[in-house]
Amino acid sequence: MKLLHVIPRFIGGGPERALLTQIAAWRAAGLEAEHTIAILDAPVSAPLIVRARRLGARLLDRPDVAALDEAIRAADLVRVDYWNHPALLDTLRRPWPAARILLRMAIRGTTRPHVATRDLGDFADALLASSPRTLETPAAEAVRRRGGPVAWAPALADMSRLAGYEARPHDGVRIGHVGLIDPAKLHPRFAELCAAVDRSSVHFDIYGPGRLDALRERFAALGLAGRAAVHGSTEDLAGALAGVDLIAHPLAPDGYATSEKSVQEAMWVGLPVVVLADTGPADLIEHEVTGLIAAGEHDFPRQLERLVDDATLRERLGRAARAHARAQFDPERNAARLQEFMTSLLAIPRREREPLAGAGQPTARKFVHSLGHLAGPFAVSLAGFAH
Repeated sequence: MKLLHVIPRFIGGGPERALLTQIAAWRAAGLEAEHTIAILDAPVSAPLIVRARRLGARLLDRPDVAALDEAIRAADLVRVDYWNHPALLDTLRRPWPAARILLRMAIRGTTRPHVATRDLGDFADALLASSPRTLETPAAEAVRRRGGPVAWAPALADMSRLAGYEARPHDGVRIGHVGLIDPAKLHPRFAELCAAVDRSSVHFDIYGPGRLDALRERFAALGLAGRAAVHGSTEDLAGALAGVDLIAHPLAPDGYATSEKSVQEAMWVGLPVVVLADTGPADLIEHEVTGLIAAGEHDFPRQLERLVDDATLRERLGRAARAHARAQFDPERNAARLQEFMTSLLAIPRREREPLAGAGQPTARKFVHSLGHLAGPFAVSLAGFAH
């Protein structure tokens, strides 16, 4: 099977890592496939390029129209990793050669600006969601209405990064977080939620890229400078998780996250996780069984306190989380399921399709188009400006 993967960026984020994990798992299992990755925008991560090439993938770095069309024609299946990215949307707004297209939603698609619109479903032949909530969006409905396959599977986490994990002894209880430090992803009052944990012996260890100085300053203003360490990015994930007892993962209520790999990874090594209801990671956890789901911002610190105070609860939830992760998040098993699903799509005839709307229009109008049924105030504002 010749696969073309079209992805907006290649900088080391979740979709890129999930893609390379899939390729690696297929290769390890002896599943035959030729992978070409078309990267639409800069910058491009040198370490990811090296890893992709070692896995045998061919890379097209910002291909022009002719080169991309040639790759589309040569592919048995084109997989498009979607989130609202200008370069990707412009690519979908021009005519494509006849192809079979799998739209892999890297976002839930239920909040602005990352919306799974009906137009996207009309463009695709099949849809693969990384959150069950995406199955109820206009994009999924459009694919089903046409008789196309719709499925969901958690994004593949590279559990090899956790090789050698062993809990490290330390004083007190340490609460960890791993992920992008940005209010578009992380709860904008993350520091306040930590400060509301009424246990002076608790320490916080925060890992991930983003607005690190702003978070450090906020912790300091809240009196946590001596108890909250903002470490920044790390490739030593096993070492980072080895030093904490539980994970706090409150994401922005209107965020785009789906099957958070950092939550999967924490569960994989047996760490209990606290998440917020109605956010993507809540779909990965059964409350009181494999983790804790806080009812809202007010409840989040209280759920953390329960775990801080009760080592037995931490152990029980962590043990169940580990067993659940091994059953549901195993990258080799899920990669095999993806291979079976994607192979089944080869029975779909190649077809030409109408491009997405908005080609040649001003940027603001393109943006409103990309929001579909959730354009709301943006469409009203644009209409008012036009008049």
